Amino acid sequence: MAASAVFPRTVLSSELAVNAGTADRIATSSPSSLNFPISTTVTISTTVTTSTTVTISTTNPATATHTSPPDTSKSGAVAGAAVGCLVGGLILGALAAFFILRRRGKRNKHYRRQGQIVSKELDHSPPDPDPPSNDVKLNQFLLDAIPNKELMSELRALGDLVNMHVENNYQFQAVSINSSAMTQSILNLGFPPASGDVVAALCLNPRTRVVGLRHVISHIAFASIDFNAPSPLSMLPVPVAAFRQSLPSVQSQSSNSPETCLALSRWRVLSAFLLHPTRSERTPLSPYEETAVPQAKRLVSALNTVLCHFVSSEPGKFQAQTEHLESVMMEFAKFGHILLSQPSDWRLIYEASMAGVGQRAVIVCAGLEKLSHRDGRPYGSPHLVEAPRIIQVG
Repeated sequence: MAASAVFPRTVLSSELAVNAGTADRIATSSPSSLNFPISTTVTISTTVTTSTTVTISTTNPATATHTSPPDTSKSGAVAGAAVGCLVGGLILGALAAFFILRRRGKRNKHYRRQGQIVSKELDHSPPDPDPPSNDVKLNQFLLDAIPNKELMSELRALGDLVNMHVENNYQFQAVSINSSAMTQSILNLGFPPASGDVVAALCLNPRTRVVGLRHVISHIAFASIDFNAPSPLSMLPVPVAAFRQSLPSVQSQSSNSPETCLALSRWRVLSAFLLHPTRSERTPLSPYEETAVPQAKRLVSALNTVLCHFVSSEPGKFQAQTEHLESVMMEFAKFGHILLSQPSDWRLIYEASMAGVGQRAVIVCAGLEKLSHRDGRPYGSPHLVEAPRIIQVG
């Protein structure tokens, strides 16, 4: 960039003529004095090399004909110094940029290394510590387990009760009902189709009627308290039975998966605890009469579609048979509530397929298997606690 300025006489006259009277005396007293108008030119030149040249010339247009040349050596030195400063500045700038970038790279590398260390520490961080000792441990408040011997005793008592009911409330003469009608009535109760004809034949034959009726009553009664196979004629607590029946139907392999079994086990234990009216006692659940009695009546009504054909027609016999059977079903309900309250999982064996016997064998009292530990972890294989009572019918 260059800038030049020419100042005319009118501008500089006030600055150059200091004393007009003195100038006049000089003009009259000295003949050799210059008597001409003064023209002053000021040129300011600024170049990119940051060198500034200021030239002030005072000439007499009439007589001055010689102008001294500029000092080229001094201008060259200034230009060289400027170029040197420029090159030095570029070098210093490059060095500064190099060190800044190098420092930033080290910082980023340090951060990356720090992030890797933190990531490794997170990957190998120790597990969460155990909860403080003052935390609530639910297992200390859940219902207590019943010893296996007591469960076995209760189960055997139910088998004996069914046997006594059959011997005291049914007749053993021939009845007027055909085999196909009896088979259909038995299938309507929920028996497997393959066993319908066999069970009907056992009931119709007076010599095997006791076995047939015991099998019918035991099968339906134990199915009504089986948590693992919900029945429409359930004797379990109403909320539990409703929930089990509301679960969507799944494939058999999915329903027996470890996660499904464990989830159902935990839900069963917690439900029994929450349904208990006095949880602090930690005793097994007992049936609620307000709901259990109607359940028993409904179950007996279904059973009597088969059993009524074998009740004596004498006055009061049918009512006595119905009332006694209802009391028997209430005993089954008590046992079902006890099993429901256990911390371990149990399974009732009341079908021939469960016991691994053929179709010519019937179960008159269910067996009992223990499936898991107290915390719900399943055994490698079920533990047989009580074998089912099986009768071969040839």
